[in-house]
Amino acid sequence: MRQADRPAEPPADGSADERGRGGLALLRDRRFGPYFFGSLASNTGTWFQNVAAILTIYALTRSAFMVGLVTALQFAMQLVLAPVIGALADRVDRRLLIIVGQTLGGSAAAVLALLAFLDALNPVLLLTFIGLSGVGQAVTGPAAQALVPNIVGRADVPQAIALHSLTFNLSRAIGPVAGAATYALAGAGTAFAVNAASFLVFALALTRVRLPRSDSARGRGRFGVFDGVAYVRHRPELVRCLVAVALIGLAMEPINTLSPLFAESFGGGELLVGVFITFFGVGSALIAIWVGRLRRTVGSGRTGAVGVAALGVGMVVLAVSPGPVLATVGIAVGGAGYLLAVSDVNATMQEGLSDAVRGRVMALWSMCFLGIRPGAAMLHGWLGDTFSASTGAFVAAASAVAAAVVLRGRLIRRGR
Repeated sequence: MRQADRPAEPPADGSADERGRGGLALLRDRRFGPYFFGSLASNTGTWFQNVAAILTIYALTRSAFMVGLVTALQFAMQLVLAPVIGALADRVDRRLLIIVGQTLGGSAAAVLALLAFLDALNPVLLLTFIGLSGVGQAVTGPAAQALVPNIVGRADVPQAIALHSLTFNLSRAIGPVAGAATYALAGAGTAFAVNAASFLVFALALTRVRLPRSDSARGRGRFGVFDGVAYVRHRPELVRCLVAVALIGLAMEPINTLSPLFAESFGGGELLVGVFITFFGVGSALIAIWVGRLRRTVGSGRTGAVGVAALGVGMVVLAVSPGPVLATVGIAVGGAGYLLAVSDVNATMQEGLSDAVRGRVMALWSMCFLGIRPGAAMLHGWLGDTFSASTGAFVAAASAVAAAVVLRGRLIRRGR
């Protein structure tokens, strides 16, 4: 194995390299680089599909609840499949498991593209294949979260986690407005086709990721689907992290579900929906390079508390905005806060986590962060239809406050 292909090991001499490599060095790594850019392509394509599906279902039904149902179906499988997939991720090659998930998601996207090109899409078919695409995401999620520490050395794990989180947020900055423009100029079929191709890009990139034999061959111990629950139950720090990330997921959901209503209230159309979702990603991307420094300066836990505070402020600004400019500013602030919070909580969970149960614990992460999204999307959709989009944004702000309380409790407990 070439040196560049090996995970970096902390030096024994106590040098500065014990802090790990920087982001640019990791991106040049022969294993992490393909993983990063493949993940970025796949996540960006997913946003093409998300925006196209949201706009299509809204055009067909004019219902915010149906928009929420589209979002819900993408993540519902996380609740059903995550425990099993997490256990598999602790026994089989996590890289191959991700490839399987990407293949499933890409196949569903390809069928959606074909139906759209044939002008045969209706709400039932759209929801069906969005749900099947969610199965692919459920297979990919826990394995992708657990794979990152296997690709890099221990000293590089925090930076690698930040970069992995950045793929989701860069995709938010690129995908939504590009997806909305593609939808407006070329139709939903083209947007779905782009997503299908992006799954293929990630699957091919993963074929270049070679893990050490000890990491490629998973454990031969018992297949304990719910062992992750037992592991976390006796670690209050991890419990608080999972509660906090569920509340963060609830707090950021209006950006997806309520953007069409906010855009319509401001007299905008599809492109304004894309702008709103994109600027959430822009705010996230702009703060991402500072996450590592903030964690070293402010400390873990406090960084997350600052993040959820900013997320809550952003949602309040969105709720009271008289026009699209101030709303976009609030969304960008919320995006920055979201990235700070979710990266800090993720890194806290991953650091020191036993690799033998990493897949199952990160499956719980997926269940809390993504699994809550179906209920959150339907809740915010109902609030938007029954009351107003601003009501949903205020509820999101309240969720951010609750997350701050949970993280403060974690800080108090650690300070004892």
